[in-house]
Amino acid sequence: MPPAHDLTPFREHELAPAGSPAVVRSADGRWYTVTGPCPNCHASTVFRVAYGVLGPYKGRWLGRRSTPEPLTGSILVYCQCGFPHPDRPSESPDTGCGAFWDVPVP
Repeated sequence: MPPAHDLTPFREHELAPAGSPAVVRSADGRWYTVTGPCPNCHASTVFRVAYGVLGPYKGRWLGRRSTPEPLTGSILVYCQCGFPHPDRPSESPDTGCGAFWDVPVP
């Protein structure tokens, strides 16, 4: 069993997902929440992303779509472990180790 967290140096790189991340759509249908271990530092991470995008205008008189188009393909998940990984730049918006991975949209 891997440790709860490895304090690896910060490095932005793509990895394959670890285990089987859980992807749950919120009750109001507006968000996906992805939970699971980071494949790099092994910490439990939670990542939330909007369900879809409103997309472009449909035409001059038709206005913008009122309901978002659902996400398809995969969700790009970033480690959000919150641990102070060495070498993380102070200007980095990430709160994790820098790892990111794709998780299929259910």
